[in-house]
Amino acid sequence: MVQSLSEKKITSEYIAARMRKKTFFARDCRYVAEHILGDILLIKKGRSVLAGKIVETEAYPGKEDDASHAFKGKNTKRTSTLYSQGGVAYVYFIYGKYWCFNIVTGKKGDPQSVFIRALEPVCGMEKMKKLRGTGDMGKLTCGPCRWTQAFAIDRTWSGRPLTSFSACILKQAGKKNNLARGQRIGVDYAEQGREEFLRFYLKDNPFVSKK
Repeated sequence: MVQSLSEKKITSEYIAARMRKKTFFARDCRYVAEHILGDILLIKKGRSVLAGKIVETEAYPGKEDDASHAFKGKNTKRTSTLYSQGGVAYVYFIYGKYWCFNIVTGKKGDPQSVFIRALEPVCGMEKMKKLRGTGDMGKLTCGPCRWTQAFAIDRTWSGRPLTSFSACILKQAGKKNNLARGQRIGVDYAEQGREEFLRFYLKDNPFVSKK
């Protein structure tokens, strides 16, 4: 069942008390990928607030990960954002029409990231439905390209800080007893990386893209 969060509750004080700071994102991507499960990704667009609980992530350790865009230190115009200090977004285009959203982690120059695969919508659902062009809640944000469409994510987000009142991760209290791990999805090209258990998800949540 989808949980809701009233826009009236999302005040500056509410955000300030829960916002993940830059120091949190300076950690290893595996730590971040696991510990942001259950947290809220919040984006303010004008008067609208879009928010979703993070229910599925993947960790990409960087230079030594043959599934990473930065494998062997690859640094191009597309991937340069990965070399930033942790705490900014890394967004890229796939299949000629979809956007994928990652959070850069680690220290500057160490291209680690966390891929956000799925969210559970908690605020701004009507706006999300319009952006997605569907009224089907079950298909609203249950996948990496679905949720980015529901949040109107595009190229302009790459490099944007995720530690501000307009775009941030809100820490949520409570233990995550339903945490599960698995192999990352869509990385069959990676001879070593495809075997790594670097996908983290909340196993009982219906918005996880793949059990």
